[in-house]
Amino acid sequence: MWDRKAKDKDSLIKKIWHGMRPNNRSELAEVIKEAGERDIIDEDTEEMIRGVFDISTQRIGDIMIPRSQMITIDSRSSILDAIRIIAEHGHSRYPVSLEDKDHIIGILNAKDLLPYAAGLQPMPEDLEQILRPCVFVPETKRVDSMLKQFQENHLHIAVAVDEFGGVCGLVTIEDILELIVGDISDEYDEDEVPAPNIVKGTDKDCYLVKGLTKIEDFNAYFQTTLPKVDVDTIAGLVIHVFGHLPAKDESIKIGRFTFKVVTATRRQVQLLQVYVGAPEDTDEE
Repeated sequence: MWDRKAKDKDSLIKKIWHGMRPNNRSELAEVIKEAGERDIIDEDTEEMIRGVFDISTQRIGDIMIPRSQMITIDSRSSILDAIRIIAEHGHSRYPVSLEDKDHIIGILNAKDLLPYAAGLQPMPEDLEQILRPCVFVPETKRVDSMLKQFQENHLHIAVAVDEFGGVCGLVTIEDILELIVGDISDEYDEDEVPAPNIVKGTDKDCYLVKGLTKIEDFNAYFQTTLPKVDVDTIAGLVIHVFGHLPAKDESIKIGRFTFKVVTATRRQVQLLQVYVGAPEDTDEE
């Protein structure tokens, strides 16, 4: 087995360097895909490589924490109030605002509060004395360029602004790294109890179905038989029937089921709303 993998690897290298070098991203992606199919690289490695591709095409606006979800600290807060907010949310850095989120005046690093919390230094008169400068970047900035800026300037966080200068979100170096290596959990992340893949909605014959639900589980739940194609999940089946990666609110009928996309990213369908029709209304494929 190892001999076969070694030969495949040598063959792939020769394919690249002897007259079949990739001339563009598409051709390079095909080479990487072939390497995965031949087990020359494992699935995790392939995903990481694709993640590197993603950061070269995506913008800050695609990955940022939106303004509505930003946790900020009011500049008029006392040190103790700031410590309480940090203890509640568990982040290491917080934008500090003057009046509202459109007026960010600096970044509060949680570790900078340790000397005051421990009583090693006298309390400063206000938060502004211990703030670090805030970096503002346009939401249209490319993610790979942002990563380079983070590395060169030893930064971990930046505030994204729109074309009018209004704050529209927040981006961290962790957000970018997660595009490459997947979710990064820390000690503050709570273990979530997995939600069921299929949940009955409030309306009759309406259900919420996770995109990663196995087709066999869907068939067992609804006592049905969906069309057989070379995919494993409901999301895969829906994408196959659409012929493209559908966006939010797009819908399609498969047999007696109508699938409507509830949430989706540029890479996957995450959640679907499923309406079940009467068996006699539509013949199943």
